[in-house]
Amino acid sequence: MTSDSVQPAPPRRTLIWFAVGSFVIGLVLAGLFAWRIVQTAPKSPEPIGESTVHLEKDGLTVYSSTPVLSPTCEAKDSNGSDVPLSPVSGSELLTINSETWYVVVRSVKPVPPGDYVISCADDETGTTYAVGPRDSVAGFVVSIFGLIGSVLIFFGLGLVLLILALVRRRRTNRPSNTFPTYRTGPDPGADPRPDDRPQDS
Repeated sequence: MTSDSVQPAPPRRTLIWFAVGSFVIGLVLAGLFAWRIVQTAPKSPEPIGESTVHLEKDGLTVYSSTPVLSPTCEAKDSNGSDVPLSPVSGSELLTINSETWYVVVRSVKPVPPGDYVISCADDETGTTYAVGPRDSVAGFVVSIFGLIGSVLIFFGLGLVLLILALVRRRRTNRPSNTFPTYRTGPDPGADPRPDDRPQDS
């Protein structure tokens, strides 16, 4: 009677596929957030002068070089129509290249890129006013945290799944215990028993 060792079934690759999928999702999200960071990266606002101001992105936000108390600002588009403006709640500031700009007002709704005429009445201070996109710094910060989070969560999860898959495969490929082989009948290498020896005639 022979007892043969049972070969284990080949390991399933479900965990490996999940790990690959997690890496792909993390890579896609990281790329999207990186693109968003580039789009929302703060840029120096354009100072307001006597001529029109050209916006390359949806806008608009009016800044001041020093903190001021609710100056009267007006904005008109290229057709001469008024652009509704509203003061910001709280304090927002933007620092670029060692220059600090304070948010004064922002358009109620994003206006399309184009040429605008903006004026702010301020006879008491020598504050410089400038205009820029409507995006706030919060969008830029959220994009940075989104990039970091997508890398840590999905890449970390993929790495854990990959390690678990490798450990499981190693355990499956480990040689199993071999069972002894049992045979019945006389041992071919042993001397015949006395009863089995040929008798003298």
